[in-house]
Amino acid sequence: MSTDTRDRIMTAARSLAEEDQSVNGVTISLNSVAQRAGLTKAGLLYYYGTKEELMLGLVDHTAERWAEMLRKAAGAGPDELTPFDKHRAYVEVATANELSRGDYWICTDTHFLPVLAEPWQRHLGTWLTTEGLSEQATALLDTARFAADGAWMANATGVFPAHNLESVRTSACRLIDDAEVLP
Repeated sequence: MSTDTRDRIMTAARSLAEEDQSVNGVTISLNSVAQRAGLTKAGLLYYYGTKEELMLGLVDHTAERWAEMLRKAAGAGPDELTPFDKHRAYVEVATANELSRGDYWICTDTHFLPVLAEPWQRHLGTWLTTEGLSEQATALLDTARFAADGAWMANATGVFPAHNLESVRTSACRLIDDAEVLP
């Protein structure tokens, strides 16, 4: 499979997710993605034979992008970091305001088609582990992550966005610091 064409298809699908402002939500179809990518529908079907395959590709591409942002924020891969450092990276990425309405839609679409959750779990699961930590430490890490996710959702949707993402990030990181010093 041509990586350039695959990337072009994913860029096209992502741009459709970003720009769609209709009341009905995001409209991604085989035709719209093919047209945006400069391909025929038959050309797109060569790479993604069904809409489900296209959507799985888009979710995988987005989750992989998230994992790369986490590696960049942390300065290392998840196997080299403590659970606390991995959660700090997650909070930094989720509150960086680089994540968009399209990212949010791509992530939440898993509710409607559970198979779409697998790429998120595969790419980000090792970043969000709390294995071996106390219940208290796990609760603090979860709370920090949920605060970051809430800020991301609010800013991506425009519904009650955070007044100051830096303050949310700082507060969430304090929770992680508190978790790290627990016995």
